[in-house]
Amino acid sequence: MRLLITYGILIIMFQLTGCFNDSVYKKDKDSPVFQPREYYRKHISFSEIGFFNATSLAEEMKDEITRDALVKHAIVIKQDKNYLVAIKMKAYHRKKAQVISEQYKKQWEEKWKIPVEITYDPNDYRKAEIMMRTKKRA
Repeated sequence: MRLLITYGILIIMFQLTGCFNDSVYKKDKDSPVFQPREYYRKHISFSEIGFFNATSLAEEMKDEITRDALVKHAIVIKQDKNYLVAIKMKAYHRKKAQVISEQYKKQWEEKWKIPVEITYDPNDYRKAEIMMRTKKRA
């Protein structure tokens, strides 16, 4: 009798937890395809949610400057009509940062006719990181 009750409880538990229904993680036709262990990641771009720096121009700037071999990371922030680009150089290449920043500043101002400020100071980069984390969404 005890064994019958145990099996009955197990069947009810499997039914309640969804173990008999193909998969717990069902997806719709238009949901993104996930790799193993990726079901918990966010798949929304910043431009879809209206984050303050998420313009296609800012994303293009970031992609373009991070393609440079000497730039490790970049953060692009849009403030009103100005763009602030904080770059983090790779190790031992900080002396070349001024040349790179002037090159991209001149190129972007001619190309898009917008004011761009590029900073390569580590303190400014950290401040930009903090702004990205704490800034409220629009």
